[in-house]
Amino acid sequence: MTRLDVPSPSPATATDGLAHDTELLSASLIGVLEEQMGRVFASRLQWLFKTAASVRAGDETAVGRLVSYLSGVPDESVEPIIRACSLELQLANIAEERERVRRRRQYDATGEVQRESLAETAEILERNNVDVAPLAAQLQIEHVLTAHPTEATRRSVLDHQWDVAALLDRLDDPRIGHSRRRALLEELREVLTLWWQTDELRRIRPRVEDEVRRNLFFFEAVLFDAVPAVLAEIEHALDVRLVQPVLSYGSWTGGDMDGHPEVGADTLARALQLHRRTALTLFRDRVDRLARMFSHSSLRIPLSQELTESLDQDALDLPSAAVLRRPHREWEPLRTKLGFVHHRLGNTLTPRGREPGYADAQALRRDLELVLAHLNSRHVALGTIRRLLWQVDVFGFHLAGIDIRQGAGVLREATAAILPGYGDADGEPRRQALLTEALASGRRGIEHDPGGEAGELLRVLDTVALSADAYGPQAVPAFVISMTEHPSDVLAATWLAQRAGATSLRMVPLFETRSALEQAPATMAELYACEPYVAHLRAQANRQTVMVGYSDSGKDTGYVGSTWALYNAQEQLAAQATEAGVVLELFHGRGGSPSRGGGRTYRAILAQPEGTVNGRIRITEQGETVSARYADAELAERSLEQTISAVMLASALPNPPVRDEWRAEMERLSERSRERYRGLVYDDPEFLRFFGQFAPIAELSQLNIGSRPPSRKGVAGVESLRAIPWVFAWTQNRLLLPSWYGAGTALAAGDLELQREMWRNWPFFRGLIGTLEMALFKSDLGVAERYLSLVDDDIAQRFWADLVAEYDSVVERVLTITNQGQLLDDTPALQRRLEHRNPWIDPLSHLQVELLRRVRSGREEARSPLLATITGIAAGMRNTG
Repeated sequence: MTRLDVPSPSPATATDGLAHDTELLSASLIGVLEEQMGRVFASRLQWLFKTAASVRAGDETAVGRLVSYLSGVPDESVEPIIRACSLELQLANIAEERERVRRRRQYDATGEVQRESLAETAEILERNNVDVAPLAAQLQIEHVLTAHPTEATRRSVLDHQWDVAALLDRLDDPRIGHSRRRALLEELREVLTLWWQTDELRRIRPRVEDEVRRNLFFFEAVLFDAVPAVLAEIEHALDVRLVQPVLSYGSWTGGDMDGHPEVGADTLARALQLHRRTALTLFRDRVDRLARMFSHSSLRIPLSQELTESLDQDALDLPSAAVLRRPHREWEPLRTKLGFVHHRLGNTLTPRGREPGYADAQALRRDLELVLAHLNSRHVALGTIRRLLWQVDVFGFHLAGIDIRQGAGVLREATAAILPGYGDADGEPRRQALLTEALASGRRGIEHDPGGEAGELLRVLDTVALSADAYGPQAVPAFVISMTEHPSDVLAATWLAQRAGATSLRMVPLFETRSALEQAPATMAELYACEPYVAHLRAQANRQTVMVGYSDSGKDTGYVGSTWALYNAQEQLAAQATEAGVVLELFHGRGGSPSRGGGRTYRAILAQPEGTVNGRIRITEQGETVSARYADAELAERSLEQTISAVMLASALPNPPVRDEWRAEMERLSERSRERYRGLVYDDPEFLRFFGQFAPIAELSQLNIGSRPPSRKGVAGVESLRAIPWVFAWTQNRLLLPSWYGAGTALAAGDLELQREMWRNWPFFRGLIGTLEMALFKSDLGVAERYLSLVDDDIAQRFWADLVAEYDSVVERVLTITNQGQLLDDTPALQRRLEHRNPWIDPLSHLQVELLRRVRSGREEARSPLLATITGIAAGMRNTG
């Protein structure tokens, strides 16, 4: 069996649960709105939903009624309507999530194997005679949480969302009676009222520390306990004993300096403290729970000399420990030991005089292993304490390693300021020679503060060096070099880190644009031939992480061209690393939207080129994908299970051979789609004016959804925009242009039968078409056309006619290749889920057009409700950036 033979999810039928939950939540909200805003408002809101649905159904008379109503709504009255639509939409999303949880439980209850689960993976591997133990032993999967300006939902709103989801779960229990159900419904209306009275918009732009705290919340609320549950499922489903934790976590919040003036040494130091404090607090809580459970009597368990001596030493070291005052401590040795462990963790968190804490997480592990050795029961040994040991292994005292990231341009500036001759070096060979000599000799260069971003980078590296002593090398594991173009960019980072004493940092070049991806193998070849860099790799266990960027390559060259460039780069980098004797780990900088690598992670991993996974992968979790995947423990476990399953299958099962004809066709598709895309986005002199009027890009800069500026300084036009707000703006107007433009022209000019063959037999091409199909389904030209009224007449129809023709072309070709009548006909459950949101997204879109018109005509009072429509649509569309 090859990866292509792995079954895809079977269509699921809609259940009454989703419809019931949707109706229950909507009715509860209407009751709240009647109390808060009056019956007339609630009635008008229902009329708005029905009229927007009629517009979608093609009723032209409904268009006139809707436009007439919206244009007449006063500015002060429109915001409550937007709030209500947005809340309905978010409730619809919660109902969908609960349906996913319900479906997962049904599979578990019936014993039927769920698709993309570890149980299914075990069956597939067994059928193919794969030895699971060594495969599981080599797994290393790391998710890196980032903070990009795509997550528009406030933490306070997230709290209310989770409360609603929890109440729905309790209402789903068939054992509850009438009185208990009534009480839960009253609690639901209370939560909805509090949510209604909560500000949806941030009044100030979040600080970096706010973003750090927000990501840490997902560890506290879900991930810390979900991860050991998944590891236990691996052992159960695959019948293996894990020798390493498989999963690990990273973060960019607090260390991502690239184009971010507020990130520096102070934010990194504070983020490290917050990570450590959160981890230690979580461990203290779990140890305290364990101590309450472990009431073992000394009469029932063996008491070794090692444990006795350990308790005596604890008593000497920790005279203020509360456990010393327990009257039964001598007869409950394990509870007593855990009491001392709890106290040492407290000392580590907040030092108390001369009393010791733990030097590192391994010291905590040794104490827990001592307890484990005295349990005298397999049942107990494989229970709570085993999960706690896994938490120590996965999260340590750092919780998630914080990568630092800076652009190659800043590295060049910093190096030129302190390495004599570098700034005047004539060409890349001379720069490499200077850096190679400096690395080999240990030369520090000039002690000089260049100021600005370059100076802050040097201070950050000093902080990294200090953090390795204070928190361990895993606290800041990697230096991501954005916009890497030359080997000297990586050598400069290596030298700057060495100079600061941050020798534990591993260098991670990030290749983002099409040209950088094409040059990546040549860049890495020169690094593998540089002896000082090879020495750096040896210190990293001969492991090289290379990051490939989906965002900027997609913005630079379009979806099809970007996807093919990424495929080629990964394939060549993997072959090259094998030849050089280097262990390659690919780091996928995926976003939420299709044009930034978004979509189903499971299929994306299976579509990776042969030999590029090999049991290890590093993936970013960006913006709203963090809350979408980790807002619920069971959905988090499902998401992690899918990723692990895909990595195992991609590592164990071969891809079908890629025929030369397929590669030639992909080269043609890539070039033709890129030509079409760039001809519009970069070469048409009027495009920037059209984009600025057709999409709310200028207004996005005023929305307090992320601490990072939306544009890069010193660059003009579309080039200045970061990829995330670029995609965000096209999602707002429902066109999703970066996800499909250019693909129609390219596909239509090719050999249909060849493309059908590629779709049937090549996982990569099947994944490409599947992601296109998803983007096309989410695109809505009927709604997008309403935004055309905001565009100058002299350019509106010219651009619109071209966009419609390209959209129609790609839809027609995708349907022909996949032999479907309508988009997503092969996945009706997904089709229904996406359509389920439209009745609430559509009113927001129509309102946004009207409010954009008002704001652009100078009516400042319309700005606040306009920003509310942006957050509402973002919450509904979910993969916004």
